[in-house]
Amino acid sequence: MEEVTLTEARNRWSELMDRVGHGEEIVLVDAQRHHAALLRPFTGADRLEHAWTTTQARREAGELVTAAQKGMQVVTVGSAPTVAVVAHEMRRSGGHADPGSMGIGDVLDGLLAPRAGAVGLSTGVHVLDRASGGLPRGKLTLVAAAPNAGGSLLPAQAARTAAFAVEQPRPVLYVPSGVPVEIAARRLVAAEAAVPYAQLASGSLDTGQRQAVVEAGERLRTAPLRFTRPAPTTAVIAQDAAQIQDLALVVVDRLQHVRAPETPLSGRGLAPAARALARLARDQDIAVVAVLDTDDAERVRELGADLTFHLTRTGDEALARIAVIERDLGVLETVTAPLDMVHLRFLNTPATPAPPVQPAPAELVREPASARREERPVPPPRPQRSQAGASRPAGTRPPAAVHKSGGKAAELAEVIEARVRSVLAETGGEVPEAIAVLNKTAIPSVMGALEKSRKGGRYDFRNHPDLPEILHKRGRDEADDIWEARPRFTAPSEVLDRVGDGVVTALDINGAYLSAFKAHLPIGQLEHHLGPDAGGPAHDPKRSGVHLVTPPAWDHPQLPNPIGDREEPGPLWITESTLRLLLRLSGPKAGLCEPPLIHESWTSGSTEQLLETLRSALVQVRTNALASRSAEGEVAYEYVKAMYSKFISTMGESNYNRDLYRQDWMHIIRSQAFANLWHKAWAAHQAGLTVVRMMGTDELHVVGDWRTARAPGKDRPLFPEGRGVSEVKPKQSYRLERTAGGSYREREVG
Repeated sequence: MEEVTLTEARNRWSELMDRVGHGEEIVLVDAQRHHAALLRPFTGADRLEHAWTTTQARREAGELVTAAQKGMQVVTVGSAPTVAVVAHEMRRSGGHADPGSMGIGDVLDGLLAPRAGAVGLSTGVHVLDRASGGLPRGKLTLVAAAPNAGGSLLPAQAARTAAFAVEQPRPVLYVPSGVPVEIAARRLVAAEAAVPYAQLASGSLDTGQRQAVVEAGERLRTAPLRFTRPAPTTAVIAQDAAQIQDLALVVVDRLQHVRAPETPLSGRGLAPAARALARLARDQDIAVVAVLDTDDAERVRELGADLTFHLTRTGDEALARIAVIERDLGVLETVTAPLDMVHLRFLNTPATPAPPVQPAPAELVREPASARREERPVPPPRPQRSQAGASRPAGTRPPAAVHKSGGKAAELAEVIEARVRSVLAETGGEVPEAIAVLNKTAIPSVMGALEKSRKGGRYDFRNHPDLPEILHKRGRDEADDIWEARPRFTAPSEVLDRVGDGVVTALDINGAYLSAFKAHLPIGQLEHHLGPDAGGPAHDPKRSGVHLVTPPAWDHPQLPNPIGDREEPGPLWITESTLRLLLRLSGPKAGLCEPPLIHESWTSGSTEQLLETLRSALVQVRTNALASRSAEGEVAYEYVKAMYSKFISTMGESNYNRDLYRQDWMHIIRSQAFANLWHKAWAAHQAGLTVVRMMGTDELHVVGDWRTARAPGKDRPLFPEGRGVSEVKPKQSYRLERTAGGSYREREVG
């Protein structure tokens, strides 16, 4: 139990409140007054009488400790009672006898003496027990595995081994977090009854298999195995564990590295949750094993587990490679164990030792990524504006080679669809449950799909070049310097006056962000150079990045400003997508404005094809899903939507995606979506429609017969109706009504 002084507590107050909220207990010491108070989680049995806001408690921590000597105090976080503060006995220095020094013989006697409970619980995998000694009591064991690697099978095997032991069953508490209780139970039944999981989930077992399930069910009913409620906090886990007599094992399935709604054991809550679970193991002298749904080395180190099993699948899908990693010593041994994926269990038939060289587990003991980033070469100093006439910095342009293959996109689409079918079977065909499960893994899934799509390509998207300061957030809640040109356009009165009683149709542009994957993305280190307005080179269409420009004047009230709803004059940093739009509109073909003044740029060699295979695969899955008109199609449609939207939103400075740090790509793709929408508004205007509104990435309001409107110079519909990525769907229709004040309001179509 940690003791902290008043000064230390004030400096770490938010951290301490978070830790107590996750089940820890902390002693707050007022050394001057010789008082101490225990901070513990507030429970339903506590009375809410003397409440302190967290701000007041931090500021008056000494008074809080003094008040606790007379009765329990309560600290509220966000108006909710969270921390109970009660008097605690002050530990006095010198109160314990000094055991003095010991000789080596005394130490050896202690090591060799038999200790009750010193033997770890079996994992249910014999070869792993021999390598690790089993699951140690009093410690937290972490199973780190990438999504779909089978990480949950290992703690499930340990739970079955302990609870279903013939001679001496051991009580087990199973914590379903991120996985429904029904699915967890179904997996245990499939493994224990040795029936195919897919058939059990779909209800297609034959007579013999049903009998095996009935017999396994009888064993399950009498086994000392209990489940917590879904997605509990660590405080609830500790309370449930305290109520089980002779508890031996707690299984947590699972810790989710990406934040999930209403799931405390996810996202930023993982580190304090891991500390609380380690404390639970220590205080109750039980084994605690938790599955982590990623094997990211940095995230594993953050959790600080005493023992880690890093599980990966070998080229032979019937084998799992498990590295045993001790926190202070690193990899102790690596073993392989046979997998029975039909019945979701490990087998204990003899397995060959794993090869001595194990690059994947080594990543879990390598230097932290933050330290590696510090070793990168410092980029050259940023040239000053006084360097007029400076040419582009020297250096070769990175290759923009991309492996283009429709066959690869089709293969990738099949993998995604197979994942949908698998999860739908696991959830027993329940569409909402399947969507929820898939949405929680959308980020690692789309990153895995990106990696597969780049196989054979020469550019490694995980190569994170250093970005200039303008692409870094100024503070936690502040944005960087890039303007994405997000539109928020409503036509002025001079345009709306001509609409009269015409019907306005709000069109929804399907898959706007997905279409924006086709953008010019920089693929090397961004290099600084002056723009043509400051004496530098002209814009190079073979490069991409961000640019400081003075945008041109916009004198077309019937069309949205391509720079978005920005009102402040003067230079601003824009993306490649916005710059190309402005250059196109200033060209001889459009002639809508003057060229923007480019003052300086950060650019690199670029490609428009980097995400093309991934985009094509997602479009194919989406198209197939809409055509199928089935439960599988409904799940696949929502899964694809979550994949591409979360991919874009987390590729920058996000804690939810640690495989990609490209703030520049995020801005460029978003701006491309806005530019694509602007082009549709321009085409609508050219086709004789009136643009009333343009909002966000996918909302365009027009007046006129949009169904018969033709694309300029082409004999095809401008807005084909449907749900495909090249189609639109009408969201609503309304008329505009002029108010007494001269503004307009919407009126339903009668």
